[in-house]
Amino acid sequence: MLAAAFWILFIFLILIGVPVAFSVGFSSVLLLLAEQTNNTIVIAQKLVAGLDSFTLLAIPFFMCSCAIMSEIDIGRQIFDFADSLVRHIRGGLAQVNIVCSVIQAGMSGTAVNDIAGIGRLEVQAMERSGYDRKFAAAVTAASSSIGPVIPPSIPLVLVSSIMGVSTGKMLIGGIIPGLVMALGMMITVGIISRKRHYPTFPRVRFKELVRSFVKALPALMMPVILIGGFLNGFMTPTESACVAIWYAIFLGFVFYRNLTLRKMIKIFEASALLCSSTMLIISCASAFGLVITEQQLLQKMASFFTGLSRNPQVILFLMCILFLIIGCFMETTSVFIIMTPILMGTAQELGIDLIHFGVLEVIIVTVGLYTPPVGVGIFLTCKVAHVSAKSFLREIWPFWVTLLAVCALIIFVPALTTWLPDMIF
Repeated sequence: MLAAAFWILFIFLILIGVPVAFSVGFSSVLLLLAEQTNNTIVIAQKLVAGLDSFTLLAIPFFMCSCAIMSEIDIGRQIFDFADSLVRHIRGGLAQVNIVCSVIQAGMSGTAVNDIAGIGRLEVQAMERSGYDRKFAAAVTAASSSIGPVIPPSIPLVLVSSIMGVSTGKMLIGGIIPGLVMALGMMITVGIISRKRHYPTFPRVRFKELVRSFVKALPALMMPVILIGGFLNGFMTPTESACVAIWYAIFLGFVFYRNLTLRKMIKIFEASALLCSSTMLIISCASAFGLVITEQQLLQKMASFFTGLSRNPQVILFLMCILFLIIGCFMETTSVFIIMTPILMGTAQELGIDLIHFGVLEVIIVTVGLYTPPVGVGIFLTCKVAHVSAKSFLREIWPFWVTLLAVCALIIFVPALTTWLPDMIF
């Protein structure tokens, strides 16, 4: 009875617009107090202990480094380099958009950062070259889904912390799936561009390619520092994120010389506010963790799914449907924090590798950002590109189908997520 009341209260609070952190925290604490299984001191300690994690320190560091890189406006150099690489391929600047997102993923960490950081530049460049604005918006949105998959990835860091698995393995596990996503979208762009006769551009000279590479090299070194640091064992992912902040500061003050102390103060303020909201959700989710334990939700959920099938691929497919539905209604961080601890037990019971499960979860929840009716990415992209949601949705669906096809491929070929981490670590 109390468990039913908990879920009713939680869903009611979400529906009336109460922030997820407070919805989760308030309903969880009320249930725990009603059951009298935990006193207030234990609950308070749990809320604080939920943030006592060295791995979680990577999140604010990644957020801060991404904010600095966005402020010093390195998007133009990245875009020009991507343009010199693939402008001659069928689809021209649409292909540049995707490659640019692959490179930007090494600095953005999330899909939202990708759209907000370089999205407007990409849309404007494509429109000037003869592409429909709504198609440009769809390509920009779809390609931004690579951001949370290729390291450094804030969602992958969060999911690895919740699961208690190696953050390094989880981050490396996203590299191949991210590249497969990019390849799938580039094929989709090529097909659409051929049908609509979108323009292409002549191949750039080698000298121009080298010149654009040299200009973009300082920015391109960011993912090298982040990934190379923990791959070689010099730094943990958290320490790599910290080093990335200092590197971004160096670029802003010394190399590009467009960063000031006043801008730095604003960046730290914005990063602190963004980080505090994320950490509040994580803290309140710690109380939810007690609810999971008290109500034996792990066992019940595992019994439910295994009662449907013992085939890992079937269960992953069903979980993906669940993640996609929830992801189009709820903010991604909340989905990871609430659903991951509930479903990971089922994955373990069926012998599903947690790296495989975690990467797949991040991809499908990110796709939910662009799934109607309430996908957050839909409204952000429409605002950045100045297009209507209706016209945007008409253009996004081929990319949506492509990303779901990539998810299906990952379900049936787990090695896409596990081979590289197993080979390196």
